[in-house]
Amino acid sequence: MSNYSILSLQLNKSSYDTKPGYHTKTPAIVMHNQNFKPQKVYAHNLSNIHFGSKNINSLYEEYNWYINHDHTPAINAFLKIDADPKTMDNFLTAILNTEDRSYQFIDSLVRHPRDIYKLTGALKEKVGQESINNMPFLLNSPYNKAYKNYIAKKYQNAHTLSELLRVRPDWKGDVLLEKHRQLKDNNSFEIGNIPREFPHDHLFTIADYLKNQMEVGLKSKKDINNLRLDNREYEFKFFTEGRSDKNVFGVFTPEHKKYVIKMAPEETRSLDNPFSLGTLAKIDTYLTTNRSRNSAPLCYYNHARNMSIYKYIEHTPIGTLNKDMNVISEHLPDFKNLGLTYNDTVGDKNYFRLNFNSNEDIRNTEGFNEGIQNNEWISVDNDHVTYNNRFQPIVERFHAPLPNAMQMFF
Repeated sequence: MSNYSILSLQLNKSSYDTKPGYHTKTPAIVMHNQNFKPQKVYAHNLSNIHFGSKNINSLYEEYNWYINHDHTPAINAFLKIDADPKTMDNFLTAILNTEDRSYQFIDSLVRHPRDIYKLTGALKEKVGQESINNMPFLLNSPYNKAYKNYIAKKYQNAHTLSELLRVRPDWKGDVLLEKHRQLKDNNSFEIGNIPREFPHDHLFTIADYLKNQMEVGLKSKKDINNLRLDNREYEFKFFTEGRSDKNVFGVFTPEHKKYVIKMAPEETRSLDNPFSLGTLAKIDTYLTTNRSRNSAPLCYYNHARNMSIYKYIEHTPIGTLNKDMNVISEHLPDFKNLGLTYNDTVGDKNYFRLNFNSNEDIRNTEGFNEGIQNNEWISVDNDHVTYNNRFQPIVERFHAPLPNAMQMFF
C-alpha cells in the first residue's frame, strides 16, 4: 500500500454536462499512485451542497450555468447561488458594473413586475440588509447607475413605443414623441394598432362622423344613427354622462365585435396632463401589454386626432358605489401588483364587475379566473393613478411622475 497512499474519486466523464463543480452519479472509490494528481471531489446531490464563499470565477460559472443550462432568469439564477451575504453583494456589484450582464439582470426584474416585491425581498436577504445595492434610488448605488444605462439602451433599441410602455408608464411625452420620429420619420404619433374590424380607414371615417356628435361640458344620453361604409354597417351608442372632457362612444361592427372610442377636443391633447387621452394611453398601454385583468385593453391611440379605441367591457354593475380608495384598491389588486395606486376618486363610476361575459382579451389576462373568484373589478378610466416601483427609479432624462389629477384642486 505504500505506493498507493492517496484515495480519490474516479469520475464518469460522460456526465460533465451537469452543473459546474458537481456530478450526478455515485463515483467509485479507487486507489491511485502517489505520483498521480488527485482529481477534484464532486457531489452527486446538488440540493445538499453548501457552497460557502467563492471567488468571482466560480460564481460566474454557476450563475451562467443556471441561465444557459436551466434557462433561469438572471435574477433567479443569482438568488439560487448559496454564498455568504458579503460575497453575494460583491458579486452583484460586479454584475451591475458590467454593461451586458447588468442589462440582463435588470431586464429579468423588469419583465416580472408582479414578482418585484418577492424578488427584491429575496435579493435583500441574499446580499444583506445594509447593502447599497438595496437602495436603487441613491445616485451612487451600483444598481442606480446600471438602471440608467439599462433605460438608455432600452430606449435606443426599442422598435415600438409599446415596448417602452411595457417597462413603465411614466415616460415623458416629448421623449415618446422623439422616439416615434426616430422610428417612423414623421410626426403622426400613434400607439398600438387599429383593429382589423376597421378596414380601409373606416376607423378615421367613423371618428370624423362621431366628431359631430361630441359635446363639451355637461353631457346627456342621445341616439346616434348607424353608419354604412363599403357595405359594412356600424352601430353606435353614446356612453358619456355628466361632466367630462372626454366623449365615449360604443362602436359595434358587422362581425358583432364591440369597441369603445374615446375622443376629446384637439386643444386638450397631451401626453403629460391629468385627464388627457394621451396620458391615459400611456397608463393603459402599460396595463394592456402586461395583461392586466383589472383594466379595459387599449388597442390604439392617435395623438393628432386625440382619440383612442379600446375593447368593449360588458357593463356589469358593481352594486353600491364606494369612494373609499382603500376599497377601490382592494378590488383592483393587479394595479397594485403592477406598481399603480389610485390617488383620487373622481372616476368612481368607471368600475364594473369582472365576469365571464367579458371579451376574450380579458379572459386571457393574467389571473383572470382568480379575479372572478375574488369578486374583482375592471376599471375603464385609469387616469387617476400614481406609479411607483422601488427597483425602477425615475431617470430624469426619460421619466416624470404621472400627473396627479388632485393637483388641479390645490
